[in-house]
Amino acid sequence: MSREAQILRIEKLSPNDGKGLRTVVFFKGCPLRCRWCSTPESQKMEQELYYRQAKCRGCGKCVSSCPQKALSLDESANRIKRDDNKCTKCLICVKVCPSNAAGVYGQVMTVEQVMKIILRDEVYYYHSGGGVTLSGGDVLCQAEFARDLLSLCKDAGIHTMAELDMYGDYSRIAMLLPYLDEFYADIKIMDGKIHKQYTGVDNHLILENIKKASKFSRPGALHIRVPLIWNINDNPENISETAEYCKALASCEELEFLPYHRLGESTYEYLGRGYTMSDLKPMTFEEAYEKVAFLKNFNIPFPVKVSGRILN
Repeated sequence: MSREAQILRIEKLSPNDGKGLRTVVFFKGCPLRCRWCSTPESQKMEQELYYRQAKCRGCGKCVSSCPQKALSLDESANRIKRDDNKCTKCLICVKVCPSNAAGVYGQVMTVEQVMKIILRDEVYYYHSGGGVTLSGGDVLCQAEFARDLLSLCKDAGIHTMAELDMYGDYSRIAMLLPYLDEFYADIKIMDGKIHKQYTGVDNHLILENIKKASKFSRPGALHIRVPLIWNINDNPENISETAEYCKALASCEELEFLPYHRLGESTYEYLGRGYTMSDLKPMTFEEAYEKVAFLKNFNIPFPVKVSGRILN
């Protein structure tokens, strides 16, 4: 029987998730709860229903079609309300909605189904130097599926990358390394207590796993990313400590800082969740550059970047 996984979505011909044009496979499920997460729909392993009020016509088709009577029309707020205790996620509301206001994040797919989609754009990988990137959520939550998919990609001669949270048992990371040409690892905050405050987990295991993976991965395979968040990890102490840590990593190819953005804020609303970082404004490239520019004097043996641009 073919292995299955909960896949959030598959984006084709992406220029932002590695070299060249890439197919990005987003996995559902993540053990971290970063307050600034831009893909909250990837956090839970199971399918999730969403509701976009701006698209809702208030026609009531979903209400009358729901076999569990879990939906009701709140006329005063002009929106549909769902009783999660009654909802069984039968998805009938999604199927009958005429305006696509109701939808679902995630679907169960087999390795072969995902691979079939990947192979459709094989010619673009060849001409652009691109390939496949696995992302999330956390790929490691469904590591066996990821390994099987990466193995098929390597058999097809497709360049492979993954974005890994590096949290959990190292055996799941070791399972993927032989099939990865390159991979991204996030270092969010160096201080363990602050890391737990803002992500829900301590960072000790993450930092240890990055060290191990750096030793056993291909030279230049490791790319470190740091989401730069106002008043959380954007201070000189955290930035310099991160740089010093990365200097000791055997296979580190680059250290990249990504300015804070709020691109996923609307998704929290669709899921009926609050976004706790709404008081922070997005960080511009110039603001991020100014915060990390002092690293020019750190004698770092690999490129340091801000949003893909190397520090001068």
